[in-house]
Amino acid sequence: MLALAAPAAAWAMTQAPGDGTLVVKNGAAPHGVPVVTLIVTGAAIGRVTNLGTIVIDDSTPNDPFSPEVTGYDWHKDTSGTATKWTGTNMKFRAVGGTYKITIYGSGIDMSVVGRGFVTLSGIPDTTSGDGTYSLNGDPSRSLPATPLVKLTLGTSPTG
Repeated sequence: MLALAAPAAAWAMTQAPGDGTLVVKNGAAPHGVPVVTLIVTGAAIGRVTNLGTIVIDDSTPNDPFSPEVTGYDWHKDTSGTATKWTGTNMKFRAVGGTYKITIYGSGIDMSVVGRGFVTLSGIPDTTSGDGTYSLNGDPSRSLPATPLVKLTLGTSPTG
């Protein structure tokens, strides 16, 4: 199954007109503060290498697409459409639907193609770095010390 996941994810990451992109590398934020809160119609793939939590709410649960998370230590359904996973070395993909994805922790890497909105946050006053992000093809920047709220992903956002 894993052999099929990579080609499917690669196909789904193809940009359509109006889609934007988001890349987060080695993201980190203080305990209890999400590094990424993303509402997207499109595709998101990534990993959390250190201890973290991923919450995915599938806004289109009746479509043929479902988010997948592997490598978690614990998970819990938090509503009829949302699930929370906690662990280290987790990998995730949410492809082909509309999702709200919230990620807490450190060692967060992700790539997103689609339309929607994102809020990003890093660690204030860090000496070790809190990761970088690139939005819609712009040059990479350090994650912000204070959350950047509702940045637009693509040209015609949904949500």
